[in-house]
Amino acid sequence: MSRKKTFYVLMISGIAFIVIGAASLIDSNIPRKVELDKTLDPNVNYIDVVTPIMNKGNVGKIIIDGSEFDFKIESPDNTVIVSVTNRSHYEYDLIANNEGQYRIETKNTGNSTLQIDGDVETKASPLAFGAHMMLLITGIIVLGIGIKSRYA
Repeated sequence: MSRKKTFYVLMISGIAFIVIGAASLIDSNIPRKVELDKTLDPNVNYIDVVTPIMNKGNVGKIIIDGSEFDFKIESPDNTVIVSVTNRSHYEYDLIANNEGQYRIETKNTGNSTLQIDGDVETKASPLAFGAHMMLLITGIIVLGIGIKSRYA
């Protein structure tokens, strides 16, 4: 491949990496509604834990029905928002007062199946942020190699 073609291929590739990385970085910080649809079988040690990363003002609705259960929601600073025990039906509308990772824990303590429904808003984890940054950095490096190949 000629030097000119190599230059264009590297430049286009670098720009593509940068655009995709920037778009995914922006998109990962936008909260998305995630459906909760879980069935917990009766088992003393079976606990369902959901850990949405929420912005202040994000909402969630949790509906639990069926067997007896224990239910708890903790805020990002580990403060218990709500805690109920020995219920067979419960509904809760969560509004995030703080930004961060919430912990929604349900434990089936009864002898029959438990159904968890609802939805919560969540955004990508900090691990995803690292992946998006790697895409951006790779794009910058490939772009730099392309520029160097043109003028070397």
